This record gives sequence, structure tokens and C-alpha cells, in this order.
Amino acid sequence: MATSLHKYTVAEAQNAGLGQAGSIFLNSSNTDTVTGNFVAITFLADTVFNSTNGLVSSDDTSFPNSQSGATSIDSDGDAVDSATFPKGVTIYGQWTQIILASGSVIAYVG
Repeated sequence: MATSLHKYTVAEAQNAGLGQAGSIFLNSSNTDTVTGNFVAITFLADTVFNSTNGLVSSDDTSFPNSQSGATSIDSDGDAVDSATFPKGVTIYGQWTQIILASGSVIAYVG
């Protein structure tokens, strides 16, 4: 697959959306740093990321903080400090590093 979202063919984009590039199961019994190119994360239990670099965005995207208290998910993971992501939710984006403090997830490679 291409390395840039804008370079995906229609078939590549559909395959990535369906998790066809692979996935990894993580739970809090393994608090090691996991690196890769992750495009979606499904929470199998209520989950909290490590407070230091627990969820690292691949492009350090920033968003305005003035809208409903929104923050960026940046390279130091501050936006997800102490936030609990509930079981059953899937988030989409581009992350290069995951460290769990608690919970369990399936992280999809893309």
C-alpha cells in the first residue's frame, strides 16, 4: 500500500478500512511500546493509554483548542492523558505508537 492517504487507490483505501493490512491485539498485561502505522483502534474493554506517549499521532496534527475544549492528539500523548475510551468504540486516524495503561484493544494496520 502507498504511504500517503492521498496516494491510496480506491481498492487500497477499502482494504485498509476493512483491516486487510492486518491487526494486533493489545491488553494491559503487556505495557510495552508497540509501534507501526495504525489506522483504527477498537476498544474491547474500557481503555486508558499510558500518560507518556501512550497514543502518538503520525503527523502531530493540531486542532484549535477553542471549540468545546478540543485538543490535539500530539506526539506527547497529552490529549489522551487519563481519558477512558469506552468498550465498543472505534476511533480512526493515523498513529505510530501505542502504550496501554489499562484495557484491551485491536489496532488495525494501514
